[in-house]
Amino acid sequence: MFGYVLPCKPELKVREWTRYRAYYCALCKELGREYGLFSRFLLNYDLVLLALCADAARGEAPAACSERCIASAAKHPVLPASTGTRLAASALALTAYYKLTDDLHDEPFFKRLPKWCLRPFIGHFRKRAAKVMPQADDVFRTASAAQAALEQRGCQNEDEAAEPTAQMTQALFAAAAPQGAGQADFARMGYFLGKIIYYLDAAQDFEADAKAGAYNVFRLRGLDVQAAHSRAKTLCRLCAAQLAQHYNAACEALPGLADPILQNILFLGLPGSIARAGLPAQRRPQPAA
Repeated sequence: MFGYVLPCKPELKVREWTRYRAYYCALCKELGREYGLFSRFLLNYDLVLLALCADAARGEAPAACSERCIASAAKHPVLPASTGTRLAASALALTAYYKLTDDLHDEPFFKRLPKWCLRPFIGHFRKRAAKVMPQADDVFRTASAAQAALEQRGCQNEDEAAEPTAQMTQALFAAAAPQGAGQADFARMGYFLGKIIYYLDAAQDFEADAKAGAYNVFRLRGLDVQAAHSRAKTLCRLCAAQLAQHYNAACEALPGLADPILQNILFLGLPGSIARAGLPAQRRPQPAA
């Protein structure tokens, strides 16, 4: 995931914002515990959604405590380890490894050199994560190969081009979903979220890809930059409607998912990212106190 799945901070209550950033800090600490200090550089905001969803679906509501961390001398709220943060940490390790693999396939030789040096470390993280999420790792491996193949043949179908990413995010949500009613809708939320992320990333990278001659499904369709951004927004909004449908269905079986922070991210934050498709990334919300 790439920094598009964020809350709309002005619409959160103070206690909700405090809990959101406590999850972010908890995920950072979980990475350090499970994968070592270096792994904390993999941290991003997107996987906080997975942690929140996993805990909310199970009715887990860990209480925060005040702690210091390597990024701040002042104490701030941090949640203890939970099912959600453990799963999200493993998901981060998997996504980092397969993103690195994709970069090594796509980028010029000299840009690849530093990433080759990182590969043994990230590969070690992936092996540990695969023990936690073995089925997700299998899906990531297959989907990564499919992504490379469709890019090599110059796929111009947007839905097909986004499918591997959608399969990956669906696998993460499936691994995080509790067994029983609501599990299928929970996983499908991940599927449509993956489509949205793919389209937003393609819109964001359009000009850079055009300059580098890299694969971009919107460029291959002959769109200019404005048309690419407009098309990305349309596709994302169609997927967002499907995501909302599956979220509402999952809430019927898993009432804990009707969480105000999740609703803020899905119905305010994500639409905001869609509306800004292709624009320079905004400054991310600061999680530390």
